[in-house]
Amino acid sequence: MNPPIFSKTLKKAQAEFNKIHNFLIGDPLVKETLFTSDSRLFSTLRMINIFFSFVVFIPIFASFWNFNLPHFLGYLLCAFGVYLTWVFEWITKSTILEEIRTFTIIQISLHSVFGIWLRFYDKFEIYDSILHITGGMWLVFLIYPLVIGIELLSADSKSPFFYFKIVIITLTIVTTLGVFWEIGEFVSDLIFRNYPGYRLAQEDSIFDTMTDIIANLIGTIAGMEIFWLTLKKLNKSRDMDLLFERMGKALKDYVNQE
Repeated sequence: MNPPIFSKTLKKAQAEFNKIHNFLIGDPLVKETLFTSDSRLFSTLRMINIFFSFVVFIPIFASFWNFNLPHFLGYLLCAFGVYLTWVFEWITKSTILEEIRTFTIIQISLHSVFGIWLRFYDKFEIYDSILHITGGMWLVFLIYPLVIGIELLSADSKSPFFYFKIVIITLTIVTTLGVFWEIGEFVSDLIFRNYPGYRLAQEDSIFDTMTDIIANLIGTIAGMEIFWLTLKKLNKSRDMDLLFERMGKALKDYVNQE
């Protein structure tokens, strides 16, 4: 590559990086968090999340000294999962509530950093079940606000069937994602089961799969109940429906754009 072309490409890459950087440190369309509408606290929490999101890179760099291909690919996928929340905001102009992003960073770090890299899955038999329960709760917290927001735009929130509809939609999405996770584990075992140092995810096959799905379901139900009770308390001092409507409208506008 000749110098002028290289310089032009480098400047373009820097411009794109600056655009992403400016977005990550700036307020999104919705300048509120789940527990406060204070924009200063929002900005502080966002910066904290950006700082701790780099935790997921620890096993990626550490794996270069003791390389394991399936684990390395898993670490990369986990890092992508953390930053996908910001990519989602960047593309759709909707938002992920910052406390829920914190939960995302913690949940993914518990899997990649502690579960795989520090081998908590091997050291503690119950660790996998705990993460499937918290994983169900995490997905509920991530999806629930968006589902509520979209439904508020097209439904009567005072309808006795509103809560039931939200529950069914959320339960369906989270359960489907849980099933896809199990399929991913199954495919990963088929591909890497003979790779040295690879830990089988489906060690007891059907039993492991079913207990994972049950744990995910328990976490989903618990998460929906916790989130709904939290909203009832927050609605006493804030209009949470308005916040979710703004989030839902941004996402709906993105989907409906030509």
